[in-house]
Amino acid sequence: MTAVAMPNRDRIVRVRFSGLRTAADVQLDCEPMNVLIGPNGVGKSTLIEGLEILHKIASSDFVRALNDEHGGSTRLLRHGAPNVRLGVDLCDDSTSMSYDIILVPRGGSLIIEYETLMSSDEILLARDGAKLVLGTGVAQGSQPGPITAKMSALTALSMVSPDVRRMTAALAGIEVHVPFATQTRWFGPGMVPERNMRTDNLIQATGRVDRGGANLANAFHALRNRPDWSDTLETIKLVVDDDITDVTTPATAGGGNIGLVVTYRVAGSVPAFGLSDGTLALLALIAVTRLDDSESPRSLLVVDEPDLHLDPGTVGQVVALLEQCSARQPVVIATHSDRLLDCLSEPARSIILCDLDEQRRLRIRRPDRALLERWLDQYRGIGDLRAEGYDELVFPLPTLRAAENT
Repeated sequence: MTAVAMPNRDRIVRVRFSGLRTAADVQLDCEPMNVLIGPNGVGKSTLIEGLEILHKIASSDFVRALNDEHGGSTRLLRHGAPNVRLGVDLCDDSTSMSYDIILVPRGGSLIIEYETLMSSDEILLARDGAKLVLGTGVAQGSQPGPITAKMSALTALSMVSPDVRRMTAALAGIEVHVPFATQTRWFGPGMVPERNMRTDNLIQATGRVDRGGANLANAFHALRNRPDWSDTLETIKLVVDDDITDVTTPATAGGGNIGLVVTYRVAGSVPAFGLSDGTLALLALIAVTRLDDSESPRSLLVVDEPDLHLDPGTVGQVVALLEQCSARQPVVIATHSDRLLDCLSEPARSIILCDLDEQRRLRIRRPDRALLERWLDQYRGIGDLRAEGYDELVFPLPTLRAAENT
């Protein structure tokens, strides 16, 4: 498997959350790959959702989505917290920027109260309510019209300021994947999304795999038309099944749509509706890691439970794909799979244990490298160690802030 290196691209290297459910005050360093583990209910999904909210800030529809899709203050605001704060740091090979936003409750909704955008130590913009102050790095003629509590300053200025446009593109480049929609018809009415991985696609250009994988046929149509398709096919044979001879996207009889068909040396051609859940999930993961051609280059890849539906024997190959992807942009995944942890090439650098303190605040801890190495003399990996109940012994409690990385 090979990957096309994409140097000097903007990467989301750090994110900050406070007042977001269990994430009372959390800072997460994202590079190069982070694997979130921990019991149910501690806040791994909160971190995943927080990353999706950061992604949506780049949209002109942000506040509506924040309240309609994420539940506003009713679902997001931590009990007793005055506001929700989100922040992000990005960098390329030479420069860096940071952005922070404060959301305050109004009834059951959240609205924007405060925003700052900084480059190094220079303030590019500061927004306090409806008041917007621009730094010298932003053209003074860029002042937009009145800004409302439902409008992000980033979207208001992105067309006229290269710095603002850079941050907006980086936020748009956060790509979050939840488990793929592999459901089949026999699950019953209401159990299968109208658009899912098994349905045909109206043919259209795509640069990414949609959440849930519903555009998988279009994604493979794009991959087949790239010069590295032969390499992608070799990856499919290695990861999915070496009996596969081709993956095609033939037009359907009615025209205008394409389907996904996998051809096996022995079994012949199998359309998407006849593929196993695991095969569809593996094909989608391969497409995710190899397809990054959208207008906003991917700045951070987030995958929740990438091991779902997979045979344990294939998990190592998936880990290799994701680690390879992390050479181009940071990767954050959440998992309960001990097998996945055992396959990591650098567990001390990658794994983050999520748990709650006595006030039910999320804290995140990395393993002590020296302690972990001693324990791994006796165990296959940290997954094996965790299965025996000894994982807490290699994750020291933080000495300063309970929510900071150590």
